[in-house]
Amino acid sequence: MNCKEFSNLLDAFMDGTLSDAEAERMRAHAAECEKCAALLSLRQDCRRLDEEIEVPEGFSSSWRQMIREEKAMEEKAKKKVNWKAWAATAAALVFVIGGTLISRDSMTPRTKYSTQNGAADSYARSAKYAADTGAMTNFSYAAGAMEAPAEALYSDYDGIDYEVAEESAVNNADSVREEKIIRNASFTLKTTAYDTDLQRLQDLTAEMGGRVGYLSASGDASSGQTRSASLTLRIPAARLDDFLTGAQGIGNVTAMTQEMQDVSDSYYDIQTRLKTQQEKLARLQEMMKAAQDVSDLIEIESAIADAQYYIDRYTGQLKSYDSKVEYSTVNVSVREVRITEMKEVTLGQRILDGLSDSLENFQYFLEDMVIFLVSALPWLIVLAVVIVVIRLIVKKKKKKKE
Repeated sequence: MNCKEFSNLLDAFMDGTLSDAEAERMRAHAAECEKCAALLSLRQDCRRLDEEIEVPEGFSSSWRQMIREEKAMEEKAKKKVNWKAWAATAAALVFVIGGTLISRDSMTPRTKYSTQNGAADSYARSAKYAADTGAMTNFSYAAGAMEAPAEALYSDYDGIDYEVAEESAVNNADSVREEKIIRNASFTLKTTAYDTDLQRLQDLTAEMGGRVGYLSASGDASSGQTRSASLTLRIPAARLDDFLTGAQGIGNVTAMTQEMQDVSDSYYDIQTRLKTQQEKLARLQEMMKAAQDVSDLIEIESAIADAQYYIDRYTGQLKSYDSKVEYSTVNVSVREVRITEMKEVTLGQRILDGLSDSLENFQYFLEDMVIFLVSALPWLIVLAVVIVVIRLIVKKKKKKKE
């Protein structure tokens, strides 16, 4: 029995209406609790006074009114909001929901894409195109696989320190020279039939006598991605205009550019220097046959090596020019496009779509919340142990004070 129950049963105990067991419990509690024993003694004294002294009129009603007011105050105290419980609940919700929202970006996604497989599929498709046309000569996905830009073709020539020829160069001023023109082009091709038009572009290249120097394809149609391809084509310069005209019939050609560069002066200058070095080499070889002194032989051999170096260098530059003049470089970017059909959506359909998206997002959020709680479980266990220990210490100190 506690003090509150003792107080509630005190009137019945004084009136003698309690059972013997309840009365015995009352006496046992009064023997243990000094506060309740004092209250019992006070009530017994009051009862004796009531028997000896006449109770004033209105005393009983006032006493009962005080009891009713005390009871009303107790009920009001019970109805008072337990802010500690609400605060703890709100903190728990903030922890769970906030932690889920913050950590969901770092969680393992619901779906994963294997970039390795995607690259393999793209490579396989591109290899198939090469096998069908037979025109590809250099297919690679490496970053440096594409042929050097047109500007780099002349880098070997621009910075050469030429040896002063011992004899004057052959004068070709009066002769008729063939112009050496390097032509390059680039364009973007947008298409709704990606596979067909990419194949048609390679077929057109082979038909013009050209070849595919580089091909890089990306995108995966099975996953809903738009595809694209970059090609570097080598087209005979004499057929370049025909090729560009034919390409305009494949898909939608946009952003076309053409450039021309006249390298005639550089070409014939190198050609003249090559002829000078060849004549010099021939004279040195004749001198070597007639030389008898060892020092002369060594000097002549050194001069022959220098002349042979320049001959090889000039020959390589002329071949590079001839290749670029004979074959034009065409850079093509193929882009797959999709035609989107506009459809009017009714209000009911929009509401259903919004509800469906909301339910789906709520499901994903619950899944992320479970993942977060499981991930935070070790920390929650440690926190719970700390809270329990603190409460036990506080309770023990409070009990000592009482």
